Amino acid sequence: MLKDYPRVSVIILNWNGWKDTIECLESLYKINYPNYDVLLVDNASTDDSIVNIRDYCNGQIKVESKFFNYEIENKPIKLLEFTKNDIYNINSEKYFDLIKNSSNKRLNLIKSHKNYGFAKGNNIGIEYALKCLDPGYILILNNDTVVDPEFLLEMVLTAESDEKIGFVGAKTYFYTRDEVLQAAGGGDVNFKQGIVNEIASNTPDNGDYDIYIEMDYVGGACLLCKGDVINKIGCLDSNFFMYWEDVNWCLTGLKHGYKSVYSFKSKIWHKYGASSTSDFKIYYLNRNRIYVTKEHAKRNEYYYFLIYFFGYRLWYESLNYLINQRDFKRFKCLIKGAYDGLIRPK
Repeated sequence: MLKDYPRVSVIILNWNGWKDTIECLESLYKINYPNYDVLLVDNASTDDSIVNIRDYCNGQIKVESKFFNYEIENKPIKLLEFTKNDIYNINSEKYFDLIKNSSNKRLNLIKSHKNYGFAKGNNIGIEYALKCLDPGYILILNNDTVVDPEFLLEMVLTAESDEKIGFVGAKTYFYTRDEVLQAAGGGDVNFKQGIVNEIASNTPDNGDYDIYIEMDYVGGACLLCKGDVINKIGCLDSNFFMYWEDVNWCLTGLKHGYKSVYSFKSKIWHKYGASSTSDFKIYYLNRNRIYVTKEHAKRNEYYYFLIYFFGYRLWYESLNYLINQRDFKRFKCLIKGAYDGLIRPK
């Protein structure tokens, strides 16, 4: 066990997903880790997210979940609301003056004035945490997840076991198939094809992956990073907007000697893909796979990728959208993503 419990700042991003978010929050407020803060960044939601999150904190909305029983006893949760501009005018001293005499159950809500995407939205929370909270770790956690009470303790134990561990991922199950793995923490990158292969994807949890694993990247659904690592390599690359930013971050860390590993005793459940739309996904996946391959692949791998992607995959997907789906909009997203990734700088 740990002699000391390093402070962990948990960053959750919300965009028009308050029902998922409050289920995630309710599970998070039940964990057994004694030293953590929760920062919720709202990416300019256009639904009633802010109002409903306030009501949840006040105990006015009961959360239904198959993974836990709702507790009114831990309400109200102290809610600290900031705008994006507010966080530039607050420091650690002012923050701790705000929370004095409050309970341990707090929620820092940062309200952005526009949708900054996954990367920059999380960076807003990360920068605020590093400025005010002095955390030993940052945890990026998707709002469409539910966590096991011991998940954070197990992740920190894994991270503390080796100074060269920079990123830690959890055993991630599908939310609707709660004994089937979505991924064992993350995966590996096939640079020649510009794809990622999630470890243990869609595999029943029979114990085969209850082992320590090093990998190329930890998935962004649940990604623990040491604060010292962020100070050295920076935050997520906000130019990615969404998709591949987690892969890029971990590969950047690897260049500095930091490993990405899997903490198999840490468990979460993920409503895989609940937060994205298909047109956005087509554009950003194709643009960002080129960005990552261009930056991190060896020269021969990058040349192989160019031949494979532009000589085969781009044609195959184009014909699929144009002939099979008769969807010219998706075809345009595909071509624009490929063009921007190859020609336009980040």
